[in-house]
Amino acid sequence: MSDAVCHQCGKPLPSTTRRHARFCSPAHRAAYHRSSTARRMARVRFSVARTRDKTAGAAYIGIVPDQRFLGVYRLKRTDGTLSDMVNLTRAKDALAAMQGRGRELFAKNWRLR
Repeated sequence: MSDAVCHQCGKPLPSTTRRHARFCSPAHRAAYHRSSTARRMARVRFSVARTRDKTAGAAYIGIVPDQRFLGVYRLKRTDGTLSDMVNLTRAKDALAAMQGRGRELFAKNWRLR
């Protein structure tokens, strides 16, 4: 075995690892992947960038049930296109956020009693 070290912790790899191994354990491999992915991508809840051939930045005007799957909904945009499938709670949340009612809706539904 060469002088290979774990990319996560920096310790030498055990002699029993494969020659192309980069991590000393599955946990270190997962931790490295999570941290490297988190550094590269910002987490967004609803995309406002152009995705595929659809404009995700267009305002949502309504919620429509999916024609094929029961219990799944889509958001209808101003240009007539539909969003990806979401559950009803996420659809309501996205519609409220696009209409600028996010805070008011949250305060109304989650008021402490």
